[in-house]
Amino acid sequence: MRLALATLALLLAACSDEGVNPIVNAAFQEINPLRGGVETPPAPAQPITRAAIDRADVAMIRIRLVGEESGAFMVAASDNGGYVTFASTLRQTVTLRGSKVTGTRGLGYDLLSATSSQPDPLVRPIAPGQWPARVTRSYELPAPAPRGTILTFDCRYEIGAASEIVIVEERHRGVEISEYCSGPTGNFENLHFADLRTGFVWRSIQWLGPQQGLLDLQIVLPYTGRRG
Repeated sequence: MRLALATLALLLAACSDEGVNPIVNAAFQEINPLRGGVETPPAPAQPITRAAIDRADVAMIRIRLVGEESGAFMVAASDNGGYVTFASTLRQTVTLRGSKVTGTRGLGYDLLSATSSQPDPLVRPIAPGQWPARVTRSYELPAPAPRGTILTFDCRYEIGAASEIVIVEERHRGVEISEYCSGPTGNFENLHFADLRTGFVWRSIQWLGPQQGLLDLQIVLPYTGRRG
């Protein structure tokens, strides 16, 4: 089944910030500040703006499980050797390496890890015309054993038409690239929107496992590394 890369209007869910990294808290306060006092009913969440994101100045993504109406904004909370973990105010986390999802927590069914053969254009941007013909992807999922269940798939790419998308008021021109994956346990399709010039994947619909399904990922503000 093909999925169109269209802009989604996703809002932050109201929740407690207790126990969340204070840097994460500060970023969320900047893009969606709390309104009113104890005796004032909370105001509805306001649409996130690019100006608020720029003021927060923290790497940010927006995620939604395909099939669900709501999603969440997440901000970069840690960098472990290029594996950047993004967190929501609900303590959900998504770990990325580049634009590739390598792990999730708190989204229903955890993805323990995901690896791939190299070069992987999701990990390191490659101009669309130079993407490799195939890539091998492996997913480690929870299982009643010391090590999780590992599923491996062979994936091929198919480049589509050039188009534009808008992610929180910022326009990107790129190309849609379908990724067809098959393995002993079944088949699935990922869909990527890669920058026409650099190949950076701004938006991606990625499979997380047979129970979790597909995650719609948008890179709102890319992570560029720690600051000194």
